[in-house]
Amino acid sequence: MPPQQAIELRVRELLSQVTGEPIEVIGPGFSQATAASWTSLIHLMLVSQIEREFATTLTNDEIRDLTSFERIVDRLARPG
Repeated sequence: MPPQQAIELRVRELLSQVTGEPIEVIGPGFSQATAASWTSLIHLMLVSQIEREFATTLTNDEIRDLTSFERIVDRLARPG
């Protein structure tokens, strides 16, 4: 599985676990604005899971900007 696809799959799984949404509805277009279950508390839980799963540390600006499936995948696909 190409690295981008592996990232997308894991992000789908994390978003499903944290928001409680079915994995089938998570993908392009899924965002904090479109998912009522994605609250500020859920966002913090998601950030914690992302940092743990992907062994990364996110800046405050990145945390604030990770408000959609696409933005999360884009950030995780970038080196560094």
